[in-house]
Amino acid sequence: MKRQIVLICFIFLCLNITKAQTANEFYSNALTYKAKENYTEAARLLSKALALDPTNIDIKKELADVQYNKRSYYEAIPLYEEILNGDEKNLIYLARLSAMYSMSPKKMKSVEYADRALKLKPTDGEINKMLARSFLEIQHYTRAIKLYQEAEKSFPTDNDIPFKIAFCYAQIADYSSAMKYYKRALELDPENATKLYEAANNASDAGNYKHALELYQSAEEKGYFKTTGFYANWANAYIELKDFNAALVYYAKAKELAPYDRQINFAIADIYSQQGDYKTCREILEQMLELNPNDAEVMYTIGMSYYKVGKTSKAEAYFSKAFELDPSLKSLRVAKPTF
Repeated sequence: MKRQIVLICFIFLCLNITKAQTANEFYSNALTYKAKENYTEAARLLSKALALDPTNIDIKKELADVQYNKRSYYEAIPLYEEILNGDEKNLIYLARLSAMYSMSPKKMKSVEYADRALKLKPTDGEINKMLARSFLEIQHYTRAIKLYQEAEKSFPTDNDIPFKIAFCYAQIADYSSAMKYYKRALELDPENATKLYEAANNASDAGNYKHALELYQSAEEKGYFKTTGFYANWANAYIELKDFNAALVYYAKAKELAPYDRQINFAIADIYSQQGDYKTCREILEQMLELNPNDAEVMYTIGMSYYKVGKTSKAEAYFSKAFELDPSLKSLRVAKPTF
C-alpha cells in the first residue's frame, strides 16, 4: 500500500514538473517571438503557458504587453486590470489602461485611470505623452495640451508633440496659439505635407488667408494627397479675399476629382452668381437638377437666379415647386437670399 502511495505521489510530481517545464518552454519561445515583434505567435504561446500555469504573474505581464502591442485591447485590458490589483501604482499600466479605454466606448474609464496616474505626479515624458493622447482621444483638449507641454520638456525635438498641441488649440478655437505650435512642428518637420495642410486650414480659420494660400501651395508641392476637400479649402481662402477667378481655378480642380459633388457644384454656382454671371450659375444648377429632379434647394436657387435678373414669373414657378417639395424653404423668402 505504501509503495502504491509513493508511486502515485511520484507520478503526480513528475506530471507537475512536466507541466511546469512545458509552460516554461512556451514562455521562453514566446519571448523569442516577442523580441522579433511577432506578437501574434507570442500571444498564442503565452496563452498556452498561462493555461498551464494560471497564477504565474510573469506570464500574465508578458501576455498583457503582447496583446497591447498587437492592439488587441479587449484582451489586454482585463489582464492589466488584474495585474494592477497587486501593483496599484504602476504608472505604465495606468497610462496604458487610460489609452486603451480612450479608444473604447467607456471614455470615463480612461479618465479614471488617467487621474490615478496623475496623482502619482509622473515625470516620465513617455507617460505624459501617453496620458495626453488619452485626453486628446476623449476630446478634453485643455488637459491634453498641458500634458503634451509636459512631455515636450522631455522630448524637445519630438516633431509630433507640437503638432498635437497645435491641433488641440485649433479645436478650442485658439488659432493664434495653434499657429505658434504649427510653426514649431514645421520647423522640426518641414517636409511634412499633412502638417502644412493643417497649418493652412488653421491660418484660414484665423482669417489669415494670404498665409493660408502660401501653406496650401507648400502642401501641394510637398505632395499632399489631392482631395476635393484640399482644393475646396484652397478655393475658399481665395473667396474670402474676393479673388473669384482664382477660386474657380481650384474649385475646377476639386470638380475634376468629384464631378457630381453637390457641395462643390453649389459653390461654383455661387461664385458665378457673386460675379453677376447668373446664366452660367443657372446652367450649373440645371445640370444638378438633372441628377436629382427633386432637389428643392437647387430649384429655389434657380428661382433666385431668375429673380436677380428681374424674371419674376420664372422665379415664382421655381419657388412654387421648391416650396411644394420642402415647405421649410418658405422662410428664405424673408431672409437674406444666398444668391
